[in-house]
Amino acid sequence: MISSSVRLENLELQRMKERTVRLFAALEEALEADSPDSFDSFSPAIDICESKSCVRIYVELPGVEPEKIDLTISAKEVVIEGDKLHSINPEKALSHYCCERSYGRFRRRIQLRWAVNINNTTASLSNGTLEIVLSKLEDRRGKAVRIPIAVEE
Repeated sequence: MISSSVRLENLELQRMKERTVRLFAALEEALEADSPDSFDSFSPAIDICESKSCVRIYVELPGVEPEKIDLTISAKEVVIEGDKLHSINPEKALSHYCCERSYGRFRRRIQLRWAVNINNTTASLSNGTLEIVLSKLEDRRGKAVRIPIAVEE
């Protein structure tokens, strides 16, 4: 009787530990998204959608050329980084009344909570949205892979 209650307590402690690890991973991701590295850097907005067979990540990158995006994926995370250059204005502005668009270095790190096949990952850029499709996998490996980005016209 004592043995089964100890097992139940250990099982509950293990569950609490797993929940705490997930909570801290989510908090770390939120803090990184809210605190860019410098004044000239920003974190692009993302959507993450899951289906039975894959995970899709949509990243808002209007005005960014595919060659300015560096996308790397490992078994644990997706990292999107690069540069968004200022648009060229032929007339020099006397002053700015409103400046809401983000420019400069960008970086977004997304912790993966799924086992994915990194070798079967695709990425495409269309209408300012980068779509990353990660096929789910039963088994994880610790290898990082650079993913080419296709341009859809």
